Amino acid sequence: MTTTPTTDPVADDWHRFAALDRLGNHWDRPGWTPGRRSYHWMLTFENATDLHTLAARCQDRLRLPVLDPVPAEGLHLTLQRLAFTDQINRAELDTAISETRHRIVDIPPFTLMIGPLAGSSGAVRLSVQPWEPVVTIRANILDATAAALGPSGVVTKPHGFRPHIGIAYCNSSANAQPIVSAVEELRHLSPARAGVSAVALVELRREGRAYLWDTVARLPLSGLAPSGLD
Repeated sequence: MTTTPTTDPVADDWHRFAALDRLGNHWDRPGWTPGRRSYHWMLTFENATDLHTLAARCQDRLRLPVLDPVPAEGLHLTLQRLAFTDQINRAELDTAISETRHRIVDIPPFTLMIGPLAGSSGAVRLSVQPWEPVVTIRANILDATAAALGPSGVVTKPHGFRPHIGIAYCNSSANAQPIVSAVEELRHLSPARAGVSAVALVELRREGRAYLWDTVARLPLSGLAPSGLD
């Protein structure tokens, strides 16, 4: 399921966040038992210096005990969880990668405009535009996952998919309004630009209150169909 707002996504992100009364603990998530790992499809931003600068400026103004800042090397846009590592075997993993590669290779690279700052019930995060290429990539990933694992293997989000990049995670229940007010003061900062030319499949783990990952595959977006394929 993909959420398509009837208004501008940036305004919609903000209005949803501003209306919250409380924030919850982001780290209290079903399935994440100690030591468990998960395969996730992501856009990663290792070389996106404009994004790193914007995130650092925001984090510097949001030094609150309830928020865990995301380091520059951990900034990402989650597209879709493939499976926990104990739920998939190597052959299925290889098939999922192959099916995804075939479906996304002819999508052209694109540039994201990242910002302004907003949030969700468990995080402070940056809005992104345009949604269309991100949603297209994710739709192809869902099709590839269904081909590899069967329709029952596709993990869907109960409240839809809203592209975003988190810069801080809430580590406990908290009154939302002081954080909403602090975020509002940072919404004037100029957006960052980041090019997207590949999609990463990562093996994600949690260490303390941070996400770390090893890249399993990086699939290019070329805008060209692979040789020999229609």
